[in-house]
Amino acid sequence: MRQVVAAVGVGPGPEQQQRRDAGPQTDRGHARKAELLEAARRVFERQGFLDARVADIAEEAGVSQGTFYTYFDSKEAVFQAVATELRDRMIDALKPRGPRPASVHEQIDQAMRRFVAAYRAESRLIVVVAQLGHSTPEIAELRLAVREAFVARTARGIRVQQSQGLVDPDLDPWLASEVLGSMVDHTCWVWLNLGKDFEEEALIATLTLVWTRALRLAEAP
Repeated sequence: MRQVVAAVGVGPGPEQQQRRDAGPQTDRGHARKAELLEAARRVFERQGFLDARVADIAEEAGVSQGTFYTYFDSKEAVFQAVATELRDRMIDALKPRGPRPASVHEQIDQAMRRFVAAYRAESRLIVVVAQLGHSTPEIAELRLAVREAFVARTARGIRVQQSQGLVDPDLDPWLASEVLGSMVDHTCWVWLNLGKDFEEEALIATLTLVWTRALRLAEAP
């Protein structure tokens, strides 16, 4: 990729390459890189990966293409950085916040709400990541990491609930988490990406109900 970029006279010179390999060294450099990442995210959301160009990202950020190549090797490189940030944001958004709900049913309801909110905030970029994931293993792994984090947290919760006698002890926690996670993920895809019209509160209530019944959940006395 570097050879191709250099051949058309747009790529980094030796000094740029050295600075990029070392990473930003100043607050201004970190801020400029963050601005480029944010600009790239907007461009990818608006145009998709295939139609986006380095020139578009540079223009969106208000910098020259030379400045872009100071920080990133290619469009592919900046997209991987954007996708990595997406993974980190979503995993963080799925973490419980505040006091633990009194009932298991409320815990599941809040988990559904966190997933829906996180998915909605990132739905446009999720589409682009999913499309590129078919041909780029590194991007597919980033998308899978979000799902794995959700599945792992769910499996831990099911094990705890089984130990308390609240969930069917015959269920495999990991497989149950995979199946239930797929239900929530695909439902959000159909709703927020394919445009199926669901009423949000009714949808969350149904996801929670199906989840609790699938686990044969019984509240603690």
